[in-house]
Amino acid sequence: MAGDDSKGAVLTALVVNATITVMKFVGFGISGSGSMFAEAMHTLADTGNQALLFIGIKRSERPATEAFSYGFGGERFLFALLSAVGIFVLGCGVTVYHGIDSLIHPHPLKIGWLDFVILGISFVLDGWVLLKAVKAINSRRKGVPFFKFLRTTDDPTIAAVLLEDGVACFGVIIALVGILMAYFLRMPVFDSIGSIFIGLLLGLIAVWLGYKNRSLILGRAIPPEMQQQAIDFLSTQPSVERVRKTQSRVIGADTYSLKAEIDWNGRWFGEQQVEWVGQNKASLDDPKLAGDFGERITTAIAREVDRLEIELQKMIPELKFLDFEGDTPTGHTQIITKAQ
Repeated sequence: MAGDDSKGAVLTALVVNATITVMKFVGFGISGSGSMFAEAMHTLADTGNQALLFIGIKRSERPATEAFSYGFGGERFLFALLSAVGIFVLGCGVTVYHGIDSLIHPHPLKIGWLDFVILGISFVLDGWVLLKAVKAINSRRKGVPFFKFLRTTDDPTIAAVLLEDGVACFGVIIALVGILMAYFLRMPVFDSIGSIFIGLLLGLIAVWLGYKNRSLILGRAIPPEMQQQAIDFLSTQPSVERVRKTQSRVIGADTYSLKAEIDWNGRWFGEQQVEWVGQNKASLDDPKLAGDFGERITTAIAREVDRLEIELQKMIPELKFLDFEGDTPTGHTQIITKAQ
């Protein structure tokens, strides 16, 4: 999802919502319905927001540079946050304002069959995009409960598409109910109430998305179960005496960083040199042999670090950045057996 799936879902939603926006504004221009205006503004906001999401995805895919050695994955979070602000200002603010204005200054509606056709087509198209987003999430969540995945995913773009189109489908139903009640009861107030309700719903979605992207921009830790998996793997290696401390951070969508302070098992590394020492026992008093022994130990540690990184990244492909720092038994850091 962080790659082609996310981009495809956002691009599909962008094209569909741009089409629906034009249709709804045509319907509003003919009927003057506040609910239809709310839906038009809602879809316009969605279109703009999905354009921001698409830009964020494209920019986040740029390769790392000397100035940004961890890459640009955070741009996805930044543009998703801007998208949430857009939903709040355009989707919520303008829509609620128009609904309140229609309540204070009611005007006759010109509701016709075209309004219902537009809403029906909108519901079908938004529903299609929603189903594509659900399908994409299901292909990625790997047994994680659906709503838990939605809360914890580090790809805010697909969460935004899912929620926006979910609200879009619900908003069409609200608009339809408001227009029908206003039409049959000859009371435009129901149309205005529908407009306000749609706006408030968008406001709630915007606040939730803003909070989610805030945590990602601040650099939250990777999922605890994933961090625990890494600790368990390291702790069972013969070269590792104990893992003393871990720190992690979400760098981008499906891109994580993990730092571990490790107390290396010096005896194990020494035992790997027994054969070499035996071959050179006649020169045990030679300072050069001591230097060679130290060189072999540091080389062995470096190779072991490389091996652990390769094995850990096979287990957890999202761990793109690994940092193993040597620690000592007398170090001030605490021993870790569980993710914190």
